[in-house]
Amino acid sequence: MRGTSTAEKVSTIMLGEKQSIHNALHEAIRKQNEIVIVTYSLLEDTEEKIKFVLAKILEKYQKEEIFTAIFSSIKELIANSMKANAKKILLEEGNIDNPDDYMEVVEKLRTILNEDALLEYGIKAKSKRLSTRIHFHTKNNRLIIRVINNIPLTPKDLERIQERITKSAQYDSIAEFYLENPDPAAEGMGLGLSMVVVLLKSVNIDYRNFTMNTDNNKTYATFSIPLA
Repeated sequence: MRGTSTAEKVSTIMLGEKQSIHNALHEAIRKQNEIVIVTYSLLEDTEEKIKFVLAKILEKYQKEEIFTAIFSSIKELIANSMKANAKKILLEEGNIDNPDDYMEVVEKLRTILNEDALLEYGIKAKSKRLSTRIHFHTKNNRLIIRVINNIPLTPKDLERIQERITKSAQYDSIAEFYLENPDPAAEGMGLGLSMVVVLLKSVNIDYRNFTMNTDNNKTYATFSIPLA
């Protein structure tokens, strides 16, 4: 019988750890405990955990048909959170000359929010405690999902976001919304939020079940999804 290679041992350990995590998540879902996933950069492993938790919760309540829309919405909100955190990093490092110059900010964000730079960005974000937290909690036949980041919104930004959400609810497709409300950089938070509203409408979830709030320390994006 041949010996086990180092690579095979490592693979076995990784599979064992993954199974252990899945078992713990299964138990948390069964008990309706709140599940929190903390990320500093949306890498493949984080996506898989989010998919697993969401899929198992929706499967439990026989709501699998809304998985794609809700997962896509979560990804959009994580992307928005990462942009806010990344902007703070770029400002602190002196890489943005004029933070009010929208196009400059977008161009600089593209340099660090790409596949090659995501890991490096994540390490920087972690060192500065700029996390994104995704909370899952089922209660009273509702799934509450919160995406939280460490950058508070200004009253002006929050007002602009609320207007964007309300306006987006008038449309049935993101293409239609974009044609009538173009984002010149196609990278702003507004377009992502509009996409979330349209995605929720596509699975018959009232856009008012999605809210954005802020305090002195954080920004909260919250879904309240009926499961009954």
